[in-house]
Amino acid sequence: MKKNEGSRSRAAPEQGAKPAVEDNVRDFYDNFGWVEKSGVLGEDISFRMFRPAYGPYHAEVERRTEAVLGALRGKLLIAGCGDLPDSHVRIAQGFDEVSCLDISRRALDIARGKLGHGGRFTEASILNAPLADDSFDAVFCAHVIYHIDIDKQERAVDELIRMTRPGGRVVVIYSNPHSPLRYLAAGSARIGRLLGRTGSDLGGGRRPELYFARQPLTWWRRFEDRCSLSFQPWDAIGSYEESRLIPSDRLAAGFYAAAGWIERSAPGLAVRLWQYPLVLLDKRR
Repeated sequence: MKKNEGSRSRAAPEQGAKPAVEDNVRDFYDNFGWVEKSGVLGEDISFRMFRPAYGPYHAEVERRTEAVLGALRGKLLIAGCGDLPDSHVRIAQGFDEVSCLDISRRALDIARGKLGHGGRFTEASILNAPLADDSFDAVFCAHVIYHIDIDKQERAVDELIRMTRPGGRVVVIYSNPHSPLRYLAAGSARIGRLLGRTGSDLGGGRRPELYFARQPLTWWRRFEDRCSLSFQPWDAIGSYEESRLIPSDRLAAGFYAAAGWIERSAPGLAVRLWQYPLVLLDKRR
């Protein structure tokens, strides 16, 4: 699952969101994101609509995600499970025991429908999860931390590490606030407004506000006292940025081919340029 904050930034300030951040996020997903309209989830309409050329590229992204967890076995926690996309189900199938944690009851109902009796489900916040220390061999947290109050994100990651066994791995899909693609899309939107053009609005209609806030990638170094830290490129671009910057599927095919080449040839550069990195925290024994 991939998020796209760009299209919602005008309505949701990165700090000081009211009501309380957690209530805002829960309300968004219980009343919109995980609600179907004409058979399509609000989350899909808003944040997962890409050009056809994106499909093969994203399949490789999913393989990369599965690979960073593929060698691990035992117990897995999916923290902020959401609607449990197919790639996350495949990850879950590689573990002996799977637990799903989310503040959204609707999300847990969807996840339960996909995992059935093969999972355990807890309705709670990452910030105060009722789960024991050193409980899991792996913790997977995709597109969740940047929807937590920016002043509480460190505590949230601390909790993920707390629940991970020594020698285990925490995998976080995060958002890079300094991606040049984000700046280019914002510039395109400003020019469009000056010219009286509204530009693309995937899904149309008015969406509820959804809080997001991103720390710079250097912020993650604070966890190196307990974990070995590394990054991998995850996904180059969000759906909003794609709609602003890539006007045709032919151009999109070229963009994604180039993105794949950069990821293979210079992954460190891709981490700095792309909108979404994989953050790997290997907890020391």
